[in-house]
Amino acid sequence: MSDNSYSDRKQWKIDVLDSKSASFCGAKWYNSSMWLFSGTTTSCHHNPVHSIDLEAIKTNPQALHNTEIKKNERAMMKAGEKPLNCQFCWVMEEADPDGLADRTWLSLQATDDQLQQAFDAPAEQDFDLTYLEVAFDRTCNMGCAYCGPSVSSTWVKDIKKNGPYQSLATDNRNYYGTTWDQSVLYDFNDTNPYAEAFFKWWDSGLYKTMKQLRITGGEPLMSGHTWRLMEWLKNNPKESDFRLELTTNLNYDRETLDRFLNYCTEINNPVWIFTSGESIGAQGEYVRHGLEWEQWVSNLEYVIQHPAIQGVYVISTIGAPGIDSYAKFLEYMLELKQRPDTKEMHVTTNLVRFPTFQNIVILSQELRDMYANQLEAFVARKEVPDYFRVQELDNITRLIKYLRTMETPHKEEQKKHDSTTYEQSDYKVNVDALRQDFKQFITQFDRRRGTDFAATFPNLKEFYDSISI
Repeated sequence: MSDNSYSDRKQWKIDVLDSKSASFCGAKWYNSSMWLFSGTTTSCHHNPVHSIDLEAIKTNPQALHNTEIKKNERAMMKAGEKPLNCQFCWVMEEADPDGLADRTWLSLQATDDQLQQAFDAPAEQDFDLTYLEVAFDRTCNMGCAYCGPSVSSTWVKDIKKNGPYQSLATDNRNYYGTTWDQSVLYDFNDTNPYAEAFFKWWDSGLYKTMKQLRITGGEPLMSGHTWRLMEWLKNNPKESDFRLELTTNLNYDRETLDRFLNYCTEINNPVWIFTSGESIGAQGEYVRHGLEWEQWVSNLEYVIQHPAIQGVYVISTIGAPGIDSYAKFLEYMLELKQRPDTKEMHVTTNLVRFPTFQNIVILSQELRDMYANQLEAFVARKEVPDYFRVQELDNITRLIKYLRTMETPHKEEQKKHDSTTYEQSDYKVNVDALRQDFKQFITQFDRRRGTDFAATFPNLKEFYDSISI
C-alpha cells in the first residue's frame, strides 16, 4: 500500500475491515492502553476505561489486556454491532462519511493476516499485543486545563488545596469534584500486582510480539518503573526490535532529558518522542498549565536533532481555548519540518472530547467558521503537502469538517460496559449548559491558577463574556 495514498487506505478499509463487518476494529484485539496504578485498561484512548480482574492476572498476565469486557465488545464487532463505548469513531464517521475514523488507522497497526485471525477466532480467545500504551503512575509536573486528577498529581494538589470545582452540571463523571484517590490503588513504592503482572508478561515474551510500546503517564520520566524498563532494554539489547515511544511533556531540565537519551543510545530499539502542543506562547502555557513555552521549544528542537531519536510526534488536542492559535501552531510545525536537520516529524490533530464543556462545539458558529477558514488557508498552501503526510492532512481536514458541521459533541458520562449499541443510546447534549459549565470552570481555574482567560484569549473574550452563569 502506498504510504501517501489516501484512496488506497479507503479501499483497504472496504476490502479488509468492512468485508468483515461494518464495525470491525483491530484495536479491540491487538491494541491496549493500561493504567497500572489504577488497575484499568481500554482498547484505545477513545474508550472509557474499565477495571482489570486482579484475580485473573495472578495466573494469566495476558488478562491485563484480554478482559471480559473487551471480549464482549469483540463479539459485538464480529456481529457488525457498534459498541456504545466506541462512540468516538461512530461520531466521526457520521460527521465525515467519506473520511477515515481512527478505527481504520488503528487497525493498520496489525497485518491483514492478524486481522483475519482475530475475526475468525472465538471472541473469548486471548490475543497478544502488537501495540501497548502503558502508564505506570500519575505523577506529573503539569496540570493541563483539560486534564484532571485521575492522571495528574498536580491536579490532585489543586483540588486538595482549593477543594472540588463547583456547579459543573454536565460533569457527569464528577471528574473535577474529587482527587480520584479512590482509583489510584498503588504508588511507585508500593508492591503493585498490576505492574508485577506486566513485568511477568514482559519477561515471558510480550516483548517479542510488540511492534510499538508507548510509555505514558503522568509524566513518565518521573516514574521509577520507566527507568526499570529502560534498564531491562539496556541489559537485553538484542532481545527486541519494537519501536519504543515516550509520551512526555518535555517540560523539564536538560539533565533529565539527557539521562533518558543516554539510555536510548544503549538499546537496540528505535526510539520516538511523543510530546503535546497545540497553542503558541502564553496560550500554550494556559492550556497546558505549568508549561514553560521556551523550555518546551528548546527541548523539542533538541530531540528532533538528537542522533538517538528516530522521530517525533507532536500530539495536538484541540479544545475551545486551544483552537484559537492552532493555525499559528501549525505554521511553527511546518517551519520545523522544513529545517534540513529535522528528523522525521508528525503532527496528530485530536479533539478534546472530555470534559465535554471544553469541546469546540460550545463556540459560536462565527468563531468556528473563522478557525475553519484559518485551517483551510494553511492546508491550501502549496508546500504543505510536501511536508505533511496523508494522515496528518486527514486529521486537519476532519477538524475543519467538525468545526463547520458538528452540532452535538460526544456525550460525557461514565458508560456502562454492556451490549448497548451506539444506535440505541440517547445522544442529546444541551450546548447552552456546556457553555455555562465552560465559564464556571474557567472562572474557578483562573482564580486557582492565577491566570486570566479573557486577557490570554482576546479573540474569545466577547464570546466568553456573553455566557451568563
